[in-house]
Formats: sequence, C-alpha cells, structure tokens
Amino acid sequence: MSQQNVELVYRWYEALRRRDKEACVSDSQPDAEIVSYLMGVEGTGYWGHAGVRRYVDDVFSVFPDWHPQVMGAEDHGDTVIAQIRMAGRGASSGLDIEQTTWQVTRFRHGKMAGFTAYGTRAAALEAVGLRE
Repeated sequence: MSQQNVELVYRWYEALRRRDKEACVSDSQPDAEIVSYLMGVEGTGYWGHAGVRRYVDDVFSVFPDWHPQVMGAEDHGDTVIAQIRMAGRGASSGLDIEQTTWQVTRFRHGKMAGFTAYGTRAAALEAVGLRE
C-alpha cells in the first residue's frame, strides 16, 4: 500500500495544479485535515471535504498562478514525506514567491487523511519521530 501512497501524493498535486477540487476530494478521507505551510502562517487550517475545497480556493485566490511540484517523496508506511517546491505571484502584493517545504502526509485506507507542511526536512522527520 505504501507505494500507492507515494503515487497518491503525486496525483493529488497534479489535481491541485489543475484546480480540480473534486479529484482532490475523492483522494481524501471525509475527515481530512490540512495544515498548509503557506496558509498556516495565518493560523488557517482546513478540515473535511469542504476544507479540501476551501484550501484549493484559498491558495489560488492568494496565488492565482501557483504551481507546486513534488520534487521527491519518501515512503514511511502510512506516512509519506514529500519535498514540495512552490512558486507563484501574490495576487495583492504582486511579489513572486518561490519556496520549498516538506510535507508529512498521513494515509488511512488508501486515501489522504491529512497533511502538515514544515519549513525543513529535519522538522518533517522529527514530526514523525525520525532523524536525518
């Protein structure tokens, strides 16, 4: 199942780049929890299928040309740690952003149960009880 989880991370981000909320929802548990690095700065979290839809809307309202890319993903059983490169231009500021985060995605029964993003790989590993 774990290789399927890695593939699901890639598929989820492909759907996100297309702004395909329903594809993201279909690969997520009904009680999914998202703590995004970008949106989490303001303390925003997202819960459930409605939260997944709102996350997609919120990200693209702040960064209309946002394009994340999965640079790599490591299988850790029912958890995947992925390196995500993000780039886009702020809608209100006009400033370009390019950033790399490490996302810890949890899976349950073949669907995403949630993810939390971290600023460093070490922080992501620590969150799942691992070290570099």
